[in-house]
Amino acid sequence: MEQRANIKFCFKLGKTAQETFTSMKNVYGDQCLSRAQVFRWFARFRDGREDLEDDKRSPKPRTSRNETNIEKVSQILRSDRCVSARLIEEMTGIPKSVVHRILTENLGKKKICARFVPHSLTEEQKDMRVS
Repeated sequence: MEQRANIKFCFKLGKTAQETFTSMKNVYGDQCLSRAQVFRWFARFRDGREDLEDDKRSPKPRTSRNETNIEKVSQILRSDRCVSARLIEEMTGIPKSVVHRILTENLGKKKICARFVPHSLTEEQKDMRVS
């Protein structure tokens, strides 16, 4: 943000983009913005831009990882714990990466010995394992 303010300052002084970049390189050294970034911000100020903030971007819509798909994956997993993420992908049409994320993050499962099991065991499950 500080470097953008300095680019704007140099623009207001009437310096060229190259002069601005050279000055900033002398001041900031390795921490300086790249030449392309300096020229890009210089062009934005030349086009009338006043603010120093990045342009607002809309977040990527979450379409595949919704409650309906989480429930579908959960039902498939309940019917067959040995099912693979690839097979779930074929059955549901949900991308494999999303299936994997649903299994690990939403359902808290991880694959051990070709079965999806809870990532964290409950106290009861730990006691059953010991005895």
